[in-house]
Amino acid sequence: ETSLPQYRDKKKSNKMKYSLDEEAATAAAAPMRPKKESSFRTWAPAMIAVGAAISLNSFLLGGIVTKSKVPVPSEAQIRHTDASNAMIEKIRILEVEDPTWKPTARRMSDKSGDLMEYTRRRHRMLGEYTHEDVSDQFSFFGKISISVIYFAYWIFLMFPNWFLPIGRPGIALGGGMTMVVFRYILQMTNHGPFFDAEKVIIMEPLMLLFGLMLTTIYLEKMERGGLFDKLRDSLDDPVNWKRSAKIMLMSTLGSAAVMNDSVVLIFSGVVVDLCVRHKVANSLPYLLSLATTANIGSALTMTGNPQNILIVSLAYDNISWMEFASNMVFPVLVATTINSAMMLVYYRRELFPGSSGMRENMGIIFLGNRTPEMLGQEHAYYARQAAMSDNQSISTGWSKWSIIQCIVVTVFLFFFCAGFDVCVVSITAGCCLMLTASYKRQHYDPRAEEDAMLDDDDNVIPPKKIYDMDGNEIVPEEEELITESETTLTEVDYGLLMLFIGQFILIGSFDDTGVPQGFFALTMGKCAEREVMTNGGCVYWFVVIITVLSNIASNVPVCQMLAATFPYATPYQWMQVSFSATIAGNLTMLGSAANMIVAFQAAKVGDRTFTSERHAPFGIPSTLGCLFIGTFLLKVFHTSPDCSVKLDTC
Repeated sequence: ETSLPQYRDKKKSNKMKYSLDEEAATAAAAPMRPKKESSFRTWAPAMIAVGAAISLNSFLLGGIVTKSKVPVPSEAQIRHTDASNAMIEKIRILEVEDPTWKPTARRMSDKSGDLMEYTRRRHRMLGEYTHEDVSDQFSFFGKISISVIYFAYWIFLMFPNWFLPIGRPGIALGGGMTMVVFRYILQMTNHGPFFDAEKVIIMEPLMLLFGLMLTTIYLEKMERGGLFDKLRDSLDDPVNWKRSAKIMLMSTLGSAAVMNDSVVLIFSGVVVDLCVRHKVANSLPYLLSLATTANIGSALTMTGNPQNILIVSLAYDNISWMEFASNMVFPVLVATTINSAMMLVYYRRELFPGSSGMRENMGIIFLGNRTPEMLGQEHAYYARQAAMSDNQSISTGWSKWSIIQCIVVTVFLFFFCAGFDVCVVSITAGCCLMLTASYKRQHYDPRAEEDAMLDDDDNVIPPKKIYDMDGNEIVPEEEELITESETTLTEVDYGLLMLFIGQFILIGSFDDTGVPQGFFALTMGKCAEREVMTNGGCVYWFVVIITVLSNIASNVPVCQMLAATFPYATPYQWMQVSFSATIAGNLTMLGSAANMIVAFQAAKVGDRTFTSERHAPFGIPSTLGCLFIGTFLLKVFHTSPDCSVKLDTC
């Protein structure tokens, strides 16, 4: 028998035990909150990558400053330099003989011969966007003040919410207007030349973005369950890492076939929608999967991004589509693999929920293992799919409107890849879809019926007649048709266009000062000569400087600057410029227009996870790893000659 005090103690002990068991069960059932990583752990890979890059360049060059291991140019390179200087001197003599002719004029010279072929072709392709060096017309105060304004707004664009919640389009447009006003003040005070702001606004990207936005909106809005929904469903997967891998594969191939800006503009909304559908707490890995692989994949072909198109136009020797792709296929393939592997490692918590470490992640990828959390996600996914299949209101087949969409998109891609003007093609595709959607809405879509009143016998009660003060019946006006200008055209992201206009003005004015050119010459040092800058250890320092400049002054102006500095660069040198300027887009969020489009499109639907401070911890190590390994592979396995066929130096 148990005494009363012992019984009470035992009952109290059991009560406490049951209470603890209940608390443990509740804690186990509750979702575990991810532990917030420290700033050091977040930025450690980026700091290690930067340190490794500096150490490697210092070792290869014999010191970053001294550069005691600069390679000696070969006889072929010296011969190429002499031929280039002779060509430049001949053009200078012709300019003196005919002062009315200028290499930067749009009027074609009547002089014939191979001597002028390159200059003519450059201006047929570039039009009014040819770089003109006016840096000698700035005073020291003018250069410093313009640089301060540019870097101030560069910081504002990187961190748009630090001061006032204006947003990147407003910041960029305000910076552009500030630059125009200040350049006028410099001109009036004789501290700088005239600034033609209209000239630095490159219209082709703006027209292309408008056409792509118009096309994307109609693909998405024309029909529920249509082409856009089928495209989104093809990227869907219940397993997080597979969904990220599908996005990276699609982004890489699409950017190489069309253009990286086109791909991210179309699929940014799709990726965000997939994250909402799966209730993803952190959408950053999926948005980074889209943006980073879009930049890497675009390096494969000459039509993958604007700077590649510009490089092919600026190169003195002809570079064919196949030659370009054959040089880039190996570096791009390896860079894509590196970036994808780093994505799966860096965001392993989000992509492999419930996994205990890298060994289990390898089993999940290669052996098909599953964690309990992943099994729960799969069960929820298939239950949702079963519920959607029971809903008969959503068509799963191909309607005639979906077929029309496929035809328009197929024709659009054909003309895009065939070399037709991408701006005209994209706007024409958008207009075709607009006409189709308008016809469908007017003649096929069911109209909204007014609420009808019924009597006790379920007969429709006619509407009441309305009379004026004189007893005359007021006839209701006919219902006005809703136009496309009132619906779909208002969804075009005009703020994104304003963002690019402001950036064009800021970058164009900054390039006029010659500060980027001076930075290039100063930092390159002994490697600044054309015949050695892509040889030996200089090539790795060269691509680092191009990467930094591409993130400060944008990659397209950097290519224009190099074309003005080295007009007779070899095809191999242009391949190195193309690869480094493209991969540089992943270093920071402002390094590529594709990054800005992803951030802007995601923010438009309420997802603001893709920011500069969250992009950089992954972007810096990924970019540097892809850059150095890709540069090494391009140096070893390139097919383009490091000489000029036209100058007869091969």
